[in-house]
Amino acid sequence: MTARFTVLASGSGGNASLLEFDGFGLLIDCGLQPRHLTARFRSVGTSWERVSAVVLTHTHTDHWKDATLAELRARRVPMYAHPQHYASMERASSFASFRAAGLAREYSDGRPLELAPGLRCLPVRVSHDSTPTYAFRIDGYDGERPEPAWAIGYASDLGCGSPELVAAFTGVDVLALEYNHDELMERASPRPKFLVDRVLSDLGHLSNKQAAELTATIAGRSGEGFPGHLVQLHLSKDCNTPELAAVAGREALVGLNPATEVVTARQDYAIVPITLARRPNAGNRASARVHRAVPKRRTVQPSLPGFDGDW
Repeated sequence: MTARFTVLASGSGGNASLLEFDGFGLLIDCGLQPRHLTARFRSVGTSWERVSAVVLTHTHTDHWKDATLAELRARRVPMYAHPQHYASMERASSFASFRAAGLAREYSDGRPLELAPGLRCLPVRVSHDSTPTYAFRIDGYDGERPEPAWAIGYASDLGCGSPELVAAFTGVDVLALEYNHDELMERASPRPKFLVDRVLSDLGHLSNKQAAELTATIAGRSGEGFPGHLVQLHLSKDCNTPELAAVAGREALVGLNPATEVVTARQDYAIVPITLARRPNAGNRASARVHRAVPKRRTVQPSLPGFDGDW
């Protein structure tokens, strides 16, 4: 049973990805206006009618839009989010009617969520200055064997990696990971110091170097040939380039899985959809483990005034 994964848009201007599996369409974040989502769907041969549910990573406004929430309500599409996400979304004009329609569903930290038959999502909390922020491991099952036929690890916004994230993403077929900025470009940028410090902190965004190190750690524990694809997310428009990110990703994988395809997601257009199916070497996939170590506590700064989006 095949599936299809597409990053529709990724960056500070808006984020959305679509996983299609056995007639079920899962939108990961909905940070584009409805008309823009319509256009991206059309560009990859799909439509709103294929969207069955949404799962939200966090509440920075490049990951959800009030107008899109209203569109979801009109189409009777539920959203899964953490309870704290909904508390912060109450200011949205469309949220009261969305909740009243029974479309606001919840997930919990580290508890697998059964989205549809054969489709399971594990939320993994990550370090970012929108509290809380989550990455997701999504497993698809084809009924042939008890282990997943394929798996996706999706982490679009995080300031640092963690043992929990590495354990959850071990053995994924698609590793979709933030490669936000080049550190030298960030430090040399004309941005105000407080914003540079925020981006470079553990509550900000991954640099190419940090992301490459995290990629290598996950790939090194995942088994031969995994991941099959590295999808680079959330590149900074001003402090990174697709070429720098791609080089960092390829260098991270060259000694581990050089055949991994590196795909750099963009803000302005969707990537070519990635087909997922059980692979011949699936037996070499290392199994994901839920890491139970207690993470270090960090002081979480509020979202900075004037910078509600992820820069």
